Amino acid sequence: MAENGSSESSELWGGLIDVPQQTVVRTVLAGAVLGIVGWVLSVAIKNMVLVPVFCGSGACTDAPNTAANIASVIVALAGVLVLVRLSVYRPLLIVLAVLISLWGIGGWTAHLSWYEALAWWAVLYALCYLTYSWLVRPREFVPTIILVVVAVILIRVLPLL
Repeated sequence: MAENGSSESSELWGGLIDVPQQTVVRTVLAGAVLGIVGWVLSVAIKNMVLVPVFCGSGACTDAPNTAANIASVIVALAGVLVLVRLSVYRPLLIVLAVLISLWGIGGWTAHLSWYEALAWWAVLYALCYLTYSWLVRPREFVPTIILVVVAVILIRVLPLL
């Protein structure tokens, strides 16, 4: 214990922002809904824009990934608005980390059936929103950036090993 009666961990990185359980649950649900919206938007962009306009009669092998990346950017913009509405701490940092972490999700789920792909989008978005909303809790900005960058790098690199 420190001399003032508080624990030493509460002073680590300037302390942590307290997040009510209700906000955590809402953030996870928002992530899942954004994942579902992203998948639907991705399928719509692929089938209504990319394939008819750019692919013609041939098969585009990268259309699912391109559509998913476009949908991910649109969902990220919506995600910032949703997190601000939910009063989540550092919403832009969370959304940027989720966007970078899940970049290329269309390629990962392109060969799955529609319900499996939809489920993976919802679960991965929910988990990422939960993870990053938890990692941005330190009051000090520099340690927060370090934590988020390390997490993003691990998420992007570990599956390649």
